[in-house]
Formats: sequence, structure tokens, C-alpha cells
Amino acid sequence: MPRLDHVNIEARDAAPMVCFLKAVLGAEEGPRPPFPFPGHWLYLDGHPAIHINTVERDEDFPAGLFNHVAFGPYDRDEALERVKSTGFRFRQGQIPGTTIGQIFVHGPEGILIELQYRL
Repeated sequence: MPRLDHVNIEARDAAPMVCFLKAVLGAEEGPRPPFPFPGHWLYLDGHPAIHINTVERDEDFPAGLFNHVAFGPYDRDEALERVKSTGFRFRQGQIPGTTIGQIFVHGPEGILIELQYRL
């Protein structure tokens, strides 16, 4: 059955984006094929789930078609402590009618990441 393999992010400044994703998601930087353009691959549970390409762009991510990407499940207390320690703006929510809690974290260049946990 098909599944989501990875997310590709085009960042103007990759270093803050890498630091943000490491801090918020617990991602680890790992091997990346020798593409002819700069970038980074971040791994979650040993899988290269986030690919970052360094690009030139004048503005932050435009609001619109793509709003955010969600990762989970995380342990609520650990995730909340990690997010609070980053200093990034966040808000909490819950998917109505479910036992899924959400932490939305606003990061560099206008990116929005959701961490899910079970209530």
C-alpha cells in the first residue's frame, strides 16, 4: 500500500531549519545522495523523512495550498517540554471526536509543523 515517504522543504537558510526540525521533532541529520545542489536529509526512526533543499527566495513560505505537515505519535509531555524549550511559538489543539492531541509549532521561514499525541 502506498505511504508518504518524505517531505521536501525549500529553505533560504538551511541551518535554522535543520536546527528547528531537530529540536521540535527529534530528527537526526544523516546521509544524503550527492545531488548537484545543496541540502540536508533529516531522519526519523532511521528513515530519511525530511529533505531540505537550499534555494534563493525573497519571501517566507507563501500561505496557501500547503498549510502544514504532521508527525506522530509523540509522548505528550516529552513533546510539549521539547517544544517549550525551543522558544518557538506554538499552540495546542485536539482533533474533534478523537483521542488525538495536537501541538502546532511555528518555525523558520513560516513553516508550520504539527506534533500529534494520544490523549
